Amino acid sequence: MAPATVLVMGATGAIGSALVDLLVPDHQEGRLRLVVATRRPDAAAWLRECGVEVRRLDLDEAETAGLEAVRPAFAGVDRVFLVTGYDVRMLAQSKAAVDAAKAEGVSHLVHVGVSAAEDTTIVHFAWHQLVEAYIERSGLGHTHLRPASFMQNLRLSVGAPGVLTHFVGEARPNWVDVSDIAEVAATVLRDPGPHDGRAYDLAAEAASLSEITELLGKVTGQPWWYEPAEPPAFYDKMVAAGADPVYMACVRNVFERTRNGSLIEPDGVFGTIEAVAGRPATSLREFLERNRELFSG
Repeated sequence: MAPATVLVMGATGAIGSALVDLLVPDHQEGRLRLVVATRRPDAAAWLRECGVEVRRLDLDEAETAGLEAVRPAFAGVDRVFLVTGYDVRMLAQSKAAVDAAKAEGVSHLVHVGVSAAEDTTIVHFAWHQLVEAYIERSGLGHTHLRPASFMQNLRLSVGAPGVLTHFVGEARPNWVDVSDIAEVAATVLRDPGPHDGRAYDLAAEAASLSEITELLGKVTGQPWWYEPAEPPAFYDKMVAAGADPVYMACVRNVFERTRNGSLIEPDGVFGTIEAVAGRPATSLREFLERNRELFSG
């Protein structure tokens, strides 16, 4: 029997690239056939040297040219990893991906959403939940991954040397390493059966920015300080850099409500990564030690 074909969307993004690294050995040893899809195939050209097929996929083309414009990327695929961009188009993009996957006979879809309360009123969290509901309505086999805040984003909080600037005050958000999200996704994509219909909140631990700067000091041997900033400053900076204003207004709201205590992180999520992937989740200390060079200079 031929191995299952796995399509990884967003293969050049943070989660997608980590997932591809995990699945390339499976591809090379014949346990599965890996295909990647990206808007810019040239950005994933190195994968062709590993024998991985790279397909072009721009989900926005479904709006102007119909579903037939995106279906070829899903042809012959058994399992799909779905992650979309950070703007309101994610709704239409995800729908097009689900519809194309179903039309091409895909059997299982792994979707990356967000860790949130079921009755969340955070707008972009609700978008993810609407995508999940559409996936469930499609009849496709599915697994929802719901990660907490990415540890990798801490690097974006480094302002002046030795200073972390963030927007959540002294709150203690949940954190997860992107590599752990990829590990869970790889586990599911290799053998979807045990995970069909499941939803996994993914987080390693909760920590305030003050606690994280204390860890940074121990890891780097240099003093670190946390400088709280106002959420509107984040919004202004991101919109000036070209980010979607609607989406960034949602993130600003997350920061404001996390800081004032009206947004509560989901409970009981810290053991999920180990339960699914078979290894402990990456702690903040392990992440900082592994990425020490990102926080120096």
